[in-house]
Amino acid sequence: MLDIINQLLMTILSFVPRMVIVRSTHAGIKFRRGKIPKPMHPGLHWFWPLVTEVDIRVTARQTNTLPPQVLETKDGVGVVVGGYVVFYINDIIAAMSTNWDVDNTVDDIARSAVVEVVTSHTYDELRAGMTHELTKKCRSKLKQFGVGIKRAGVTDLSRCKTYRVVGGMPSGQQQSTLH
Repeated sequence: MLDIINQLLMTILSFVPRMVIVRSTHAGIKFRRGKIPKPMHPGLHWFWPLVTEVDIRVTARQTNTLPPQVLETKDGVGVVVGGYVVFYINDIIAAMSTNWDVDNTVDDIARSAVVEVVTSHTYDELRAGMTHELTKKCRSKLKQFGVGIKRAGVTDLSRCKTYRVVGGMPSGQQQSTLH
């Protein structure tokens, strides 16, 4: 019985306009009846919940940590590279109408930029620093998604050796595991 009353009340309230406050560190987007999305800048906004969906996201500076990747440099040195990307959303329409999850898009594209930079330089060039080039590459790739890049850089850079096991273990041998 309470479910029916609750559902009836929610249906009636969908005909009443609602107010939303967008903080100064956020922006929003209104999706109205299949029309072109409209941006909601910081401030007070009214909308009709019957015909409008509202989504609000942080646009202020954010930092994502990029997990380590095992790569090979231009001169054939195996390295483990971890990094970071400092970003903000500068175009809420591009960020939210073309992406489901902006953070994942930033991570994926920044990781691909790390791969491009690392594989196109020698180990000594990477040790000298690649923050400027990595930032530039991330900026150019993420601009189309409404994301601005303050800085991208490397937190970890170390030589490593990798071994690839092709196929299974030969018969009669057991695989050892480390705990």
